[in-house]
Amino acid sequence: MQFVKTVVLVGVAANLFAADQTLAAPDGAKRYGSFAEYLSDCHKVHVCNGVYLVARNGKPVFEGAFGEAGDERATALKTTDRFDIGSISKQFTAMAVLKLVADARLSLDDKLTAHFPAFPYGDVTIRHILSHTSGIPDVLPYYSKQLRSNPENAPITGDDIISVLAESNVPAEFSPGTRYSYSNSGYIVLAALVEQVARQPFDVFLEQSFFRPLGMQNTFLRTPGNADFTAARAWGFLPSPVGNRRRVDQLPKFFIRGAGGIYSTASDLLKWQNALNSGRVVPRRLYRQATTAARLLNGEEVPYGLGFSLKPDADGARRFSHAGHWRAFKSDLSHYPDSRITVIQLTNNGQDDSVDANVAALATIARGNTTPAILGPIGWDLVARVNSGDAALVQMWFKEEFTASPRRYRIEEAELNSIGYAYLNQKNTDKAETIFALATMAFPDSVNALDSLADAQEARGDIRAAHASIVAALAIDPRSEGLKKRAAVLLSKLP
Repeated sequence: MQFVKTVVLVGVAANLFAADQTLAAPDGAKRYGSFAEYLSDCHKVHVCNGVYLVARNGKPVFEGAFGEAGDERATALKTTDRFDIGSISKQFTAMAVLKLVADARLSLDDKLTAHFPAFPYGDVTIRHILSHTSGIPDVLPYYSKQLRSNPENAPITGDDIISVLAESNVPAEFSPGTRYSYSNSGYIVLAALVEQVARQPFDVFLEQSFFRPLGMQNTFLRTPGNADFTAARAWGFLPSPVGNRRRVDQLPKFFIRGAGGIYSTASDLLKWQNALNSGRVVPRRLYRQATTAARLLNGEEVPYGLGFSLKPDADGARRFSHAGHWRAFKSDLSHYPDSRITVIQLTNNGQDDSVDANVAALATIARGNTTPAILGPIGWDLVARVNSGDAALVQMWFKEEFTASPRRYRIEEAELNSIGYAYLNQKNTDKAETIFALATMAFPDSVNALDSLADAQEARGDIRAAHASIVAALAIDPRSEGLKKRAAVLLSKLP
């Protein structure tokens, strides 16, 4: 018999509402005995801030909320809180198209020009767009520029996608069917297609076709009409070991439907996965097509079907999935058809890059196997040492951690860069220089690390050292005009 466990954790305190299913470890194995133990330890190292659900045979065996909702009061997350699920939304867009196919209102091999005569890429079919093999150019930079230049104008929804593509005169990135290239633009086009064929707004179609019939009462597409909701939701935030955390939530007036934009809960997403498995979303034959790898014209398989990623997980297990990343929200819905395990995670900590590792770890626990070690970001412990010790001791400690095998921390250039500039913005130039120097040690071929080090050295008034750092960067990238100009400016400042 399987039991479901629900957990709410803030800091290290946990409230257990039901019995946990603790899995017996193999003899001599050092491993996590439960989902809660793994996620609790993951949260302690400043990762795993979100809601997690594991199901077997369609039934939850674990559901837990760890950390804060991201609001100003740092309210404890609840398992019923709604998250922006990012590109998991593409599953719903794909199934909306396939539902119209099932109703004989579309064909997968229809050319887009059959529905949109102004569509400028004449050989692109619906199947190409669903499988990210269309070659349609990326329009998000256009919309982002539009938002920045006219922040007070009408909301950007992507409903003008066909005219934007038609008027841009931008050539296709490649001939349809010859390459795989993940495309948000294509799925914005698909939302417009659903609206055109169904003759109703995309959000209404999703509500009437999927959310309401499947009992997904906490799921909806964010639109200009409902964007101000505050109840039962998570807010995106970015914690920092230096200074205060900051809100990284939605962009006002930015609503790109089709490629993202859906809010949901873990339990609602399990309803969705169960409905997919049982043929209640689209007929099983179409779901099989959606979860079969698409092929290029040369016969090569791509790691995607029709709205589903088909990449196996870290253990090599077959998986139908989709991840999502928008602003500080990172999410994943993974179904393992061979073991009939489903893993769902919804997070709102923009610093958390552990989504893929956690999917594999939770599935591993569900299969009764040993889980890998949890690697937290090095930044929090590094900052504590920088704030309390001298640079030489910090460098010695960092070098030990960098060369440790196996590693005890996740060491990433982007995190070091962020910490260094946080110090620099606080006018702590010595600490910033310490951090940037460590980044150049860990990533000796990085032009960016040397350029950042020069920023700290220049701010400290050591122009000669800053010039030497830029010269070292030029040795790596001798064709960089920006580095050449900066080297010349620094050289002119030398006595």
